[in-house]
Amino acid sequence: MIDIERANGLVSAADEEVVLAKTAAGPGPEGMARFALGMVLVEATNILNRDLAAHSGRLTVNAELLLKALVQRELTPRLDDTIGRYRLPRTPLEEAIRLSPEAPYSLRARFELLKAGFYESFVLDPFQLVGIGLDDLDHQIAEAKALALAIASGDDAEEAAFIHAIDLARASQLAPPKERRAYAGRARTALGAFSEAYPQSIRAATAGVIIKRLGGAE
Repeated sequence: MIDIERANGLVSAADEEVVLAKTAAGPGPEGMARFALGMVLVEATNILNRDLAAHSGRLTVNAELLLKALVQRELTPRLDDTIGRYRLPRTPLEEAIRLSPEAPYSLRARFELLKAGFYESFVLDPFQLVGIGLDDLDHQIAEAKALALAIASGDDAEEAAFIHAIDLARASQLAPPKERRAYAGRARTALGAFSEAYPQSIRAATAGVIIKRLGGAE
C-alpha cells in the first residue's frame, strides 16, 4: 500500500518546487528547482507503477488520490496502455539540463531520463520494442556510454553500462541489413566488457545469454 503521508509529502514538495522555479533569480536556481521537481515526479511515477503492478493493473485508493493531486497540478504521469505503465513526465528534468548543463545535478537528471527511455520502450522483453526507432536507440547508446563513464556510483554506472550494451544488441535487430553485423559486433564487445566489469551482477548472466543469441544470429 502507498504511504499516504509520503504521497502528501510528494505533492507538497512538487508545489514548493513549482513556486521556486517560477520565482528563481536566474537559470542556476531555476534549474535546481526544476531538477528537484523532476525528481519528485520520478518518485511519484515509480510509486504509481509499483502500485499498478502489485494490484493487477488497478490503482489503490491512495494511489488514485496521488494521481488526482498530480492531475490538478498538470504534473500527471501519462498511463501508456501499450506498455502497461505510467510514463515519466520528462519536461522538468529536460529543462533543468537545458538551464544549467554543467550543474552537479545534471548527471542525475540525464540518468533518470536514460532509464525512462529504456524501461518505457518495452513490456517484458527488451527485444520487443515499443515506440522507439533506430535513431532513438543511437541517442540512448551514446548517452548510456557517456553516463557509464561519468557516473561515480557503482550501481548507477553498472545500470548505464548494461543499458548501453542492451541497446547495441537491440539496434542490431533494427538496423538496415548492411549495418546489423557492425551493431552485433559492438554489442558483443560491450556485453563481454560488462560481464568482466561486473561478474557478480545478476545482469552478467543475462549478458552471457544475449552474447550467445547474437552469435547464433550471425
